[in-house]
Amino acid sequence: GFAWTDFHLHRFRIRKKDYAVPRRHGLACHDARAIKLAELQFRPNERFLYEYDFRDGWQLQVPIEQRSALEAKRPYPACVGGRWAGPPADCGGPKAFLERRAAAPWRVEERLEGLREELNAGDLETVHDRLAELRPWQGWLLLDRFDRRAVNRWLGQYAQGDQGGINL
Repeated sequence: GFAWTDFHLHRFRIRKKDYAVPRRHGLACHDARAIKLAELQFRPNERFLYEYDFRDGWQLQVPIEQRSALEAKRPYPACVGGRWAGPPADCGGPKAFLERRAAAPWRVEERLEGLREELNAGDLETVHDRLAELRPWQGWLLLDRFDRRAVNRWLGQYAQGDQGGINL
């Protein structure tokens, strides 16, 4: 799942029509808030385009795999599956994301080597600093994992209007 918010301009292109959240100096599109996905009557295998952060150039083809009947006890919206963690917001776009993803294991290895040297030297203050340097790279090492429960918690928060503190 993408933990992206409405911070950057984005739009959905569905059957040659553009939908977006209206903004001052934004795109001239249909108001995405005024239509429900069910109203679009998607067919299985149909696709639409989602563009996010036009400066970074994210373009995602969203396939409609199937339509299912609503289940009374299931909260909606709901994610039924996925592969891989989504890229973090503001990571520089698809090319920069792939470059950082490929470099992450090497960057962590460099920092771990420094950590080992500091541990051997008994410099615990520097060890603490080195550990702090590793934290931002943790997510980059876990991109092959997909946590459907976390995505559904995020969707539940988002649907309730709580976008603060959302972190996948």
